[in-house]
Amino acid sequence: MTEQKQPKAALDHVLKYTGIFGGVQGLTILINIVRNKLASYFLGPLGFALIGIYQSVADFVTSTTNCGIPFASVRELSERSGADIPSGESGESRITGFITVIRTWCLWTALAGAVMCIGGSPLLGKLFFHEDEASVWTISLLTPMVVALSVTGGEISILKGLRRLRRVAAISAIGALSTLCLTVPFFWSLGLRGIILALDFSTVAMTFIHLAFTTPIFPYRVQPFSRRIFRQGWELVRVGLPYVAAAIAGSGVTLGLPALMTRFGDMEDIGLYRAAYGLMVTYAGIVFTAFESDFFPRLASVNRNREQRNQTINQQIRVCVLLIAPLLIAMMVAMPLVFQLLYTPKFLPAVAMAICASFYMFLRAITTPISYTALACGDSMIYLLMEVIYDVVSLAIIFGCYMIWGLTGAGLGLSLSALFDHYGFRLNASTARLAVEQALLLGSALACCRLLSAPWRWLAGGLLFALSAYRSYGILAAETTIIQKIQKRLCRK
Repeated sequence: MTEQKQPKAALDHVLKYTGIFGGVQGLTILINIVRNKLASYFLGPLGFALIGIYQSVADFVTSTTNCGIPFASVRELSERSGADIPSGESGESRITGFITVIRTWCLWTALAGAVMCIGGSPLLGKLFFHEDEASVWTISLLTPMVVALSVTGGEISILKGLRRLRRVAAISAIGALSTLCLTVPFFWSLGLRGIILALDFSTVAMTFIHLAFTTPIFPYRVQPFSRRIFRQGWELVRVGLPYVAAAIAGSGVTLGLPALMTRFGDMEDIGLYRAAYGLMVTYAGIVFTAFESDFFPRLASVNRNREQRNQTINQQIRVCVLLIAPLLIAMMVAMPLVFQLLYTPKFLPAVAMAICASFYMFLRAITTPISYTALACGDSMIYLLMEVIYDVVSLAIIFGCYMIWGLTGAGLGLSLSALFDHYGFRLNASTARLAVEQALLLGSALACCRLLSAPWRWLAGGLLFALSAYRSYGILAAETTIIQKIQKRLCRK
């Protein structure tokens, strides 16, 4: 059967919002480059290791106590905003009332997170600091960060669920600038001792930034002692609990890997791993910035129509693969230079790991849209099962490769782990063909970076980048109208 030609309008939409959030993320990345450069100078690999540990602990506590409210509320708000309104009820009151439910439950989960952070501090601290009692109790100082993350999760879910995407993009840019301004002074003046204060202040500031964008539309109201609010929110919790278990498994990997590294490796290896991982995931992840903000609500709105759902997923995969493959090839070839620009020479041992981890991001371009299917459709048990399997397998692969080949092995393990992240979805023929083409170019670039010396690596890598970019440009020009519009504007100028 001949495949139906994908509508240009739908691909234009995907490319447009990927471009909007990618452009904002580009500004965010520039700010983060400055922050990371200064942080690497003031803190070194050990400081990056401590930042990674504290962030992993805060994410684990938040994931354990947030009851899945952020995930469940995005899906519910997307459906409510697009559904027919019952007679006798206004759309605004229907949504406003539900937002009160979200905020009230997020307040409760924030308090639960605070209790867990303080009470579980000795146990969580011993995973990383072993017999150092003074360092063990520092985990309790992350309580403001945990509370802020829980409240922020509710606010961002409101904007995403109601598709207020420009506000989400603006928050990202403003938040990056505030984080730079609030963290670097602590790193400069206090060094390693200022890390927790920097994390607390910057995270709380992000909460206020979110509130500044949401409260003008929906004034902040909570009813913590209302039985009606409790009953309405319990439905969200019921839907979200499997996602909580999956999130615990996921954050358990980010928590378990550094804990294992401290016992069987070197603390500085955690900092190098975080630097390389952050480089590939944050900077190359510019392509994925529109996923939760645009793709997930859009997928949730068609979750009951299998044909539209599959078409939406394939369209997202095509755009992601076309955009990320040339970017990854360019980053791989220039990786030693990139590390010197973004960090200090102390971080150069992580170059090989970052290169080997490049396939992780490429495979995520394929698997991430697929993995959102269970979330959008509310198939919570399937989502939970697949996430737990993936998290257990990925932890075993990454740590096993690290024990055999060190940091380079950790990068290889990261790429191998992405092969297991799927939900039984089948790509259509054209998308599969495209993925194979770009994967071969990426694999060739990886071989060049590992086998060739500098002059030949740049020459071969440049050629592979040109081939990948030319192929991506040709397909986007043929399947969308945005490229043609840009060309016309440039010609007029």
